[in-house]
Amino acid sequence: VAKKASITPYPPHWSEELDAASGALYFYNDVRDESLWRHPLSETFREVLEQVGQFVTERLRLDQLAARIEEVLAEIQRRASEELEQWIGPLQGGEDFSDSYFYNSQTGLSSWEDPRERWKYDIHVRYDLLVGYLVAEERVQAQSYVREGRQGAQDLTTTLTSLVSSMSSVNSVLANSLGAADRATGGYTGDPDDPEASGARWARPARRRRGGLPLPPRATASSGAGDSATRALFSMPPHQQQYASNVRGHQPPDQRWPITPSSGPPTMGPVSPPPPPAGTPCRGARP
Repeated sequence: VAKKASITPYPPHWSEELDAASGALYFYNDVRDESLWRHPLSETFREVLEQVGQFVTERLRLDQLAARIEEVLAEIQRRASEELEQWIGPLQGGEDFSDSYFYNSQTGLSSWEDPRERWKYDIHVRYDLLVGYLVAEERVQAQSYVREGRQGAQDLTTTLTSLVSSMSSVNSVLANSLGAADRATGGYTGDPDDPEASGARWARPARRRRGGLPLPPRATASSGAGDSATRALFSMPPHQQQYASNVRGHQPPDQRWPITPSSGPPTMGPVSPPPPPAGTPCRGARP
């Protein structure tokens, strides 16, 4: 499961960037104009690995394992639906009202990013990892039965068909969970002294930087209570940092950092690198 998680593509709008000063990787969302030291799926991976570890500890039979995985996926869909009920949209925004954005009626925050897209990808990643683990366990059992000359290995065709069917309904479930745009005038009202503090107008997101450079995170502190398992830093191993440094050292100054997430095809123009984050990333930290 961990190996499969390590090669999972980044969620939509996320890219991997390299800090020029420290050689550390960070992650940038070109829709939210947000950067993180931590992998955007780190919390998803952590939850899945904890669930798989619990399955292993409990030594479940295949039918029990399949039932538990169905329960886990049903629970995450329920969580997604509840969270999306707070969101309203799409609403028309931007200077020419050509862009759509989404408004959270509980927090008063808004985003250009469609929250349904984020949840859809998260659920599909969990499905891919958990069902992949189930199939691997079925294969191990089948091979064991063949070696021992036994009959009666469990067939999970019906269970897998049920899981595929439930995942095919994710799109409609998530779409129906989102609030309608006419709810935007109620709920969070913001600052009463603000002349635009009336629902969605007040909540309109900041203007997106088109073609702007991705900025590294401003802080390098750990998240949460400081537990090493939830540190919010990610850096390259020393040998990769040295390699990256050597590559940059051999590049002409006007050809460094040619690509930005929102700039389209690669170019070789004289683009300056993003400013480094505050402080120095801890070596060896993991997402």
